[in-house]
Amino acid sequence: MTNNKSSVGVLGAGITGLCAAYKLSRNGVDVTVYEKRDMAGGSIRTVQTGDWLTEHGPNTLMVRTEKVWDLIDELDLNSKMMEANREARKRFIVRNGVPKPLPMSLWDFISTDLFSASAKFRLFKEPFIRGIEKDDESIAAFMKRRFGKEVVDYAINPFVAGIYAGDPEKLSIKHTFNKLFKLEQNYGSITKGMLKSDRKSSARKALISFEGGLNALTQKLSKKLGNSLKLNHSISQIQYSNNKWQLQFDDHDRAEHDLIISCLPAHALSYVMQEVLAAPFTEKLKDIPYAPMSIIHLGYKKDQVQHALDGFGLLVPEVEDFKILGTLFSSSLFPGRAPEDHALLTTFIGGSRYPELAHLEKDDLIEKVQHELDRLLGISGTPVFTDHTYWKNAIPQYEVDYDTFLDTMKMIESNFPSLFITGNIRGGVSVPDCITNGIETAEKAVSLLKG
Repeated sequence: MTNNKSSVGVLGAGITGLCAAYKLSRNGVDVTVYEKRDMAGGSIRTVQTGDWLTEHGPNTLMVRTEKVWDLIDELDLNSKMMEANREARKRFIVRNGVPKPLPMSLWDFISTDLFSASAKFRLFKEPFIRGIEKDDESIAAFMKRRFGKEVVDYAINPFVAGIYAGDPEKLSIKHTFNKLFKLEQNYGSITKGMLKSDRKSSARKALISFEGGLNALTQKLSKKLGNSLKLNHSISQIQYSNNKWQLQFDDHDRAEHDLIISCLPAHALSYVMQEVLAAPFTEKLKDIPYAPMSIIHLGYKKDQVQHALDGFGLLVPEVEDFKILGTLFSSSLFPGRAPEDHALLTTFIGGSRYPELAHLEKDDLIEKVQHELDRLLGISGTPVFTDHTYWKNAIPQYEVDYDTFLDTMKMIESNFPSLFITGNIRGGVSVPDCITNGIETAEKAVSLLKG
């Protein structure tokens, strides 16, 4: 195959697919992106309602790598980029029904009442606890060994819910916090590893968004792709013959490509590949678990809220008597999120902790969220703005047996070298992870096309 004669089909126009297609087009590859919806962006959805700007998926972009900074630069988005308010470094964890600041320094940790004296003492013992060699284990099991149960209950549990909407008793330490896993493997202790390992990075780190929200990123990528982006193209079936991939769409239209990159959710890929893959492969893909999520935006006048909202937001440990997973203080993070003298709060409910709650109707969810925020933030009166988004399959769950799913994907790609499987089902679930996945998959595809 050569890149001047071969064509590539990218399945799905989420951030991974858009980045993969953009990089392919920059390398002169004939690429087409297919998206079933009438807009690109996947879970990145920014909505402007009057003076309220809401994110219906990811809310921020934590940039840590040169690949992501380079993309922002290439897309000429630097002038639209906004770094989060300095107060965003402050996070609150709920204990005994009260949001308490997460300690950010040694003195803060010593003086905080978020953790008991025994928990603090247990934490300082971490460097002296012998590491063990294991192929993998749950986040909870790993962290309990290293830091003790109380730290797991009041730090690890809420953060895992906030990042993965997941259960630390089930999620894999190796596939979620791989750096910590490797520190123990290599140094016997996380603390020792952090002190001994080279943690220097040339890449700047920043928590960012853009004027107009994260949509600015996906809209710019879509514009760069132009007519190569095909919206309202829902794939019904994929076939493979004579070294070609045939795509059939719901409207009976067809397309043919030499190579395809799937950025589809696992269950969607399983469905469209039934004619190509043996049943054990499609069934295994279909078994990848996802957590559902509802996102509730509530807007208030600032004088309705007693809490100063001086931080990123709050997270709720499972041991506390609340149903929400956490709340972002959206209008405190970036300007332009709410009208003047108003506050926008973004609350997450559901996940692996309470999956049944994610499916409730909007009015029921708003009532539950409003009641709990009243208790946590001292809110009086009713919200002046409400909004609801539901994600049936919000985030894939990298559970302890996730290697079996990754092995399945590797076997599929080994059987079909002109098929690449990427997206948030491997390599990480965050927006930066997905950007990196898309770029690196495109680089592999270019290498294959060049022969």
